Amino acid sequence: MVSSVKIEWFVFSEEEKNLLRESWKMINTEKKAIGCGIYEMIFMQCPEIRRLFPKLILKGGKIDKKATEFSFQALRFVQVIETAIFSLDGLHSVDNILDNLGRRHGKLELNNKFRAYYWSTFLESSICIIRKELTQLRNYNDEKVDQLVMLYRELLRGIVSKIKASLMEYAIL
Repeated sequence: MVSSVKIEWFVFSEEEKNLLRESWKMINTEKKAIGCGIYEMIFMQCPEIRRLFPKLILKGGKIDKKATEFSFQALRFVQVIETAIFSLDGLHSVDNILDNLGRRHGKLELNNKFRAYYWSTFLESSICIIRKELTQLRNYNDEKVDQLVMLYRELLRGIVSKIKASLMEYAIL
């Protein structure tokens, strides 16, 4: 089912799409590290989010990054980003996936487990870790990294906006 709430995607130029694809090819070998880094930062920024992940194993009060559940969750998150990158020529093809994620997060919100401000934490943590990965590549100068970060931010904003719209629609039903 496609959400009846219409949020338009940012329109990337061909050059911007190519930059995103090229950069993703370079960092995509680090998907697990990117996903784990994003979740670690999310949990540092907003520790109460951990309660949404009761199966994540703690070692000495910290998340065990080698635990299967943590790696699986981290990869799932990064795969949403990757799917959007692979769909830059038709981002609306990702809408069904994001609609489903919105419904699932909507259930958490209805149960008072998910807070709206978590989205900004997810977005900013993702941007920070992606910037870190792009910088470590040393294939791009600072100006190019800044440009790529702006493009990833637009893509992630679209992802989050679509999920939130579906979440809101679910909460109303």
